[in-house]
Order: sequence, then structure tokens, then C-alpha cells
Amino acid sequence: MTSSLLQLAKESSSEKKHQLAEHVTGLLCSREDDGNSEETHLLNNMLEGVYGSLELEARQKMSERLADVKATSSKLTAAMANDELPVAQAVLERSKSITDEDLLKIAETRDQGHLLAMAKRDHVSETVTNILIKRGGKEVKQTLAANLGAEMQMHLFEELVKEMPKQFGDRIRHLRKSNEEMIEDLFREDGEIASGERLEKRAAKISPKAWLMGIKLGKTTLNKAVYQLAVEHNLLDVVGLLSVFSGLEMKYVHNLMVRFDATGIAAVCRATGIGAMEFQAICKERCKHLKFPESTGSKWLTNYHMLDDTDARRLLALMKIKLDSQQAIQAA
Repeated sequence: MTSSLLQLAKESSSEKKHQLAEHVTGLLCSREDDGNSEETHLLNNMLEGVYGSLELEARQKMSERLADVKATSSKLTAAMANDELPVAQAVLERSKSITDEDLLKIAETRDQGHLLAMAKRDHVSETVTNILIKRGGKEVKQTLAANLGAEMQMHLFEELVKEMPKQFGDRIRHLRKSNEEMIEDLFREDGEIASGERLEKRAAKISPKAWLMGIKLGKTTLNKAVYQLAVEHNLLDVVGLLSVFSGLEMKYVHNLMVRFDATGIAAVCRATGIGAMEFQAICKERCKHLKFPESTGSKWLTNYHMLDDTDARRLLALMKIKLDSQQAIQAA
């Protein structure tokens, strides 16, 4: 396969290069998160080599297909992100392969369309946010203010919120404050967090490993597993599955599950695709564990219906980034 691709790469015709780009893009998409193998580097190098000779439509198609593929090289991602807006948009909004350094360069030089796409990212670093606020127009600034994943100093946030309708601004202010408090709690000792007792392992008809295998094979779903475990009074195994599918360490999901509020565990559940019926089963069991009245669970469920998928995904991404940063500091 490699030799045939290399031979195709040597062809000078535009048609052959477009065939190469389409085929190699598909191969790279199939590698998902495998970004360190020799084959993945070769695929990226091939696309980097032909990218400049592709037509707009082909470049746009490539960007849309590779925007969610972590195996895409930072060099190729930067080329797409710095392209015309129809090409750049998907990568600027979603790519995890692009570096903060490249985002900064684009934020400092490109027009409002590129800035708006960056303002919609699940996570925007404070450095990039500052440039976007400085150079962005009204739509860019309001998008940043409403983006819970955009890191910014509080005085800048308040300035942006002042330009919004009061009801919407108050909602965003409340969400941002509660989320920041919850993220701070992730780094506190267990005794410093307002929470209930630790969860205990309970007998289950189907083990978490069996559920996980069934989900991966397409025999069942995460929702079915979570619901069944919750009605079996087994929140600890629910925590284990949510940890796997959210990418958040189990100890942190556990802490969110036993907190006296539901903001964090609701965000994890919504971000992993847990339905309202399944979340209601979790709430019912959480109320028993925390010795809360059932009416509290009803309030949690009402708030869950109001929780936006995008907000939940951004909050989860921000939690993981904050935790990774903290662990890097502790390891240094």
C-alpha cells in the first residue's frame, strides 16, 4: 500500500493528486487517535505535500473530515486553519490537533470569520481569548462570553456580559460562576468538599467489564447499562462507565457523583449522551445515598432538561484541561 501511494504522489497531474488526497484522508480518518506510528506520519506527510495544489472544494472536504481526527499533524491542521474560511472553519471550531501557538497567529492576523470560529471552540485558552476580545467584533465577543470553555479574567467577562440582554447575561454569569467553583473543588481534599459518603461496591447482574464489552460490540448502549446499574442501586459501577466514556479519571467522577449538588455529574452525563430517563434513575439513587428528599432529584432532572449539550461538552473539556495542567505542575 505504501509503495503505491508513494508512486501516486509522484504523479504531476491534478487529478492524481486529488485522488491521493481523498484516499489518504480516508486512511488517516480510520487511524483515529493513533498519531505516533510511522504509517500515520507518512500519511500526514503525503497530505502536507499535496495540500497546496488542491482545489478549494477538495481542501474543504479534507478539513471537514479531519477536524475531529487527533492523528492529524499540527502542520497539516495549521495549513487548513489558516486557509480560506470555508476550509478553515471546521478545524478552527473543533480540531484538537492545532496548537495554541497557531491559534494565536491566526487570531492576530485573520478576519472576523476566523475569529468567530475560534470563539466557538470547546476550549479557548486565556491568551487566545484576550486576542479575540481585542480584535473581535460584537458577535465574536458575545460568543466568547456565552462559551463556558473560554477562559478569561472575570473583569473582562463582566464587560462582555454588560452588552448582552439581562436575562441571558444573568444565566451565563450563574453558569460560569457555578462551574468555576465546581472545577476548583476537583483539586480540594475530600474532606473539604460538601459531599456525602463514598460509594460502595454492590452486586450487579452484569459486571462493568461485560457492559463495556457489549457497548463496544454494539450489543447494548451506555444508556441501558447506566439505567440498569442505577436501578440495581450500584452507582459505583455507573461512575466507572461514565469515567471510561467521559475520559475523566474515576476518582473525579466519583467526587462529582457524591457532591451535594448535581452540576458536575449532570455535565458529565449530558456530555456522554445520557438520556433524561437514565439521569432520572441516577438522581433517584443519588437522593437515597445523600439522604435527600425525592423532590431534590426532581429539581436536578428539571435542570438537566435545560442543560445544553454544547455547554456540557465544553465544561467537561475544561475540567480535563484543568486537571491535566494541575497534574503537569505537580509532576514538574
